[in-house]
Amino acid sequence: MTVLGRRTQHATILGGAAIILAVSGGAPATAQINSRDVPIATQPQQRFSRGQDVQPIFEGWTPRDDGGYTFHFGYLNRNYAERPNVPVGEANFFSPGEPDRDQPTYFYPRINRYQFEVVVPSSFPQDGELVWELTTHGSTQYAYGWLQAEWEIDVNTITSNNRTGFGRGVDQLYGNGWPSVSVEASRSSVEVGQPVTLTARMTDDDLPNPVDEPDPDAPPRRRDPTLVAPDDAPEIPDNIPHYTKPGPKRNHLSVRWLVFRGGADATFEPYGYHEWEEGMPGDGWTSGTFESIVTFDEPGTYTLRAFASDAMLIVHGNVTITVTE
Repeated sequence: MTVLGRRTQHATILGGAAIILAVSGGAPATAQINSRDVPIATQPQQRFSRGQDVQPIFEGWTPRDDGGYTFHFGYLNRNYAERPNVPVGEANFFSPGEPDRDQPTYFYPRINRYQFEVVVPSSFPQDGELVWELTTHGSTQYAYGWLQAEWEIDVNTITSNNRTGFGRGVDQLYGNGWPSVSVEASRSSVEVGQPVTLTARMTDDDLPNPVDEPDPDAPPRRRDPTLVAPDDAPEIPDNIPHYTKPGPKRNHLSVRWLVFRGGADATFEPYGYHEWEEGMPGDGWTSGTFESIVTFDEPGTYTLRAFASDAMLIVHGNVTITVTE
């Protein structure tokens, strides 16, 4: 397969630095839907439950104090329900160099920004490339990490793309320090169905400051459509589920657990971002301890990732659990 030159393939997602490069390999006719087979007028409305590929994304790079660089990566799973598992190997690898760069192997639906980072040394060539290659449903996609000046990002870019600014000013944006998190599991080996307690301990500075919570009784920001279907009109059929990714809380520290590597999903309680509440250890802003319960339905080795938010910036930590029958 011939791969086009880097500069002809790079594309920009509006709203922040991200690369989406659609380079498809040979796919079975029933596996990957070609947009040319969908009427142009309806393409923006098409949703697929499964059968689509996963697009790796290069989000941009940030400089390090030691002179090196951090490359930030995420992904777009084009499915609304299917969660592909692609182990590190010939279908999920980096090049050149070490193929395993802590990339995910379990992919949640839709857009997932800033999922992991790759540190490169100060000697990384200015015109060099670090390529993440990912193949799903016979379609091979690429993300190219490079040091093009326009792809340098900062906390403003990251909070804008993650939508975690919540209206706070630039003084807090640039004055806020990154939180820290340590994680542990009550057991490293369990049987299917046995609960495991996950603990995340966070510390942070005294920023950001609290902001008002949305008023649930406030009128909607968008006007209702002019044409409203009558009450007895049949519902429009829709067999593709909507997927809403859990988001960090506007106030207080919060933690979300998910499967980062593994052959199947797991059940987390609570689900989504767990916000600090009165009665929990810590003060909810500069410290907090969070406990969650996870259970597994399938055996295997799982890497679970905790995303820890200080209501603006997000860091992460991992635990590995082996699940047997």
